[in-house]
Amino acid sequence: MLRVFLSAPPRADRAEHWIRCDAEGRAIARGHSAAAQWPAEATIEGVLAADQVRLVALALPPMPRERLRGAVRYALEDQIATALDDASIAIAEPRHGACIVAVASEALIRAIAALDRRVTRIVPESALAPLADGWTWCTSGAGDGFVRRADGSAFAVQPVDDASLPPELAAALAQAARTRALPSHVHVAFRADRSRLDAWSHAGGASFVSAAPWHWEQASAQALATAPDFLRDVRERATGASDALAVRRFRPALWLGAAAIALYVGGLVIEWAWLNVENWRLSRSLVETASAASLPDATGAASAFHAIARQNAQLRHRALQSAPADALPLLARAAPALGALPSAALRSARYAGDAWTLELGNVDPSTLARITRRLDDAGVDALTATTPGGTRLRLSLATTAR
Repeated sequence: MLRVFLSAPPRADRAEHWIRCDAEGRAIARGHSAAAQWPAEATIEGVLAADQVRLVALALPPMPRERLRGAVRYALEDQIATALDDASIAIAEPRHGACIVAVASEALIRAIAALDRRVTRIVPESALAPLADGWTWCTSGAGDGFVRRADGSAFAVQPVDDASLPPELAAALAQAARTRALPSHVHVAFRADRSRLDAWSHAGGASFVSAAPWHWEQASAQALATAPDFLRDVRERATGASDALAVRRFRPALWLGAAAIALYVGGLVIEWAWLNVENWRLSRSLVETASAASLPDATGAASAFHAIARQNAQLRHRALQSAPADALPLLARAAPALGALPSAALRSARYAGDAWTLELGNVDPSTLARITRRLDDAGVDALTATTPGGTRLRLSLATTAR
């Protein structure tokens, strides 16, 4: 893999610093040449200089990746002076409730991506610097510097030319002091003698301490893997645009499907309303018929129905005919289903109150359930109850068969 440091919009004739890495990410070669003379590696990672990137730490609640971009852009509106429409935003995977976001020029990112087809990632230099318990002041490969805070954010500073602090760092320390967020230490990750450290500590109000020098070539594999990648932002936006295009293409079909669903639902509502009206008409007709026959207790549809059934049974009995709920017609209706009972399962049978009560021995539950279903199909309501000696089965004529 080839890792190239980019401090400005690339040009094919301008030499850039690069390192060639092995499979473990260790540098095995270094160079400074134009793109045409770069080693013929399969992939290229671009490292964008710190002064070209703004690195921001945002506290966001957990959310899906597809919603994260909108939340980040909303949160950045009051923190970034640049119009977000002209900016490219790279988002690292959120960790511990914090999200590291890199902001750079959209034109710059597109120019780097167009420089060489082998470019697969573009990451900020400042996101590769190590994190410490305070702030870490590093020199950039572009010659100036940057400071990375403990929360992962970073800002660029001018090069060190004397014992005074860069104005950007001095202003940041003053702001931190006002908000009571002054770091306990500022780790200086480049060569600085004790006199300078003491002078900076006095001027900045924080303790400046020496740290191991750091350069972008020393970035760890973990830092590279977790750094925000601008090309991932480009790919995600391209995917979102293609999805939007697909939606536009299928919009007529979607509208047609929605219209069909609406028509179907409307038909169901109309049918439901018509059935309710028919049910009301039938109920009223039953009550009117029962009232015209002077039948007692016919105040509602259900009571009128039962009153008419009783009157029908009485009239049939007067004419020496059987009624549907009589003992023998009811038993004849249930007999085909009861034929599935095991031999000797029936212990006793008793008819009273328009219903047969059968006392059964132990019957297999699956057999009993099958018989009950067949009785229901035959228009017989069957109620079962467990008894100490087996099962009690009560049979009555279903309302629909009366």
